[in-house]
Amino acid sequence: MNLALHTVSAIALALVVLCVLVLSAIIVAPWKGVRREPPLDDEVETRLMLGHDPAEIAEDEDEAEAAEAREKAETVVNLDREDRNFA
Repeated sequence: MNLALHTVSAIALALVVLCVLVLSAIIVAPWKGVRREPPLDDEVETRLMLGHDPAEIAEDEDEAEAAEAREKAETVVNLDREDRNFA
C-alpha cells in the first residue's frame, strides 16, 4: 500500500511538472515572433476588432498597395525632360 501511494504521488508530480513546462512553452515561445512583426495599421486593427472578414481586409490592403505602386510608376513615367534633375 505504501509503495503504491508513493508511485501514484510520483506520477502525479511528474504530470504536474510536465503540464507546467508545456504551458510555459505555449505562452513564452511565440513572443519572439510577435515582437518581430511590424504593428498593424490602425485602420486594419479597428476593422479586425469590429469583426470584419480578414480576407476582405487583406484584399483591400492589396488593392491599396497596388494603386500606390501604379501611382508611383505613373509619376516616374510621366516626368518631362525639363523636370528631371541631371547631375
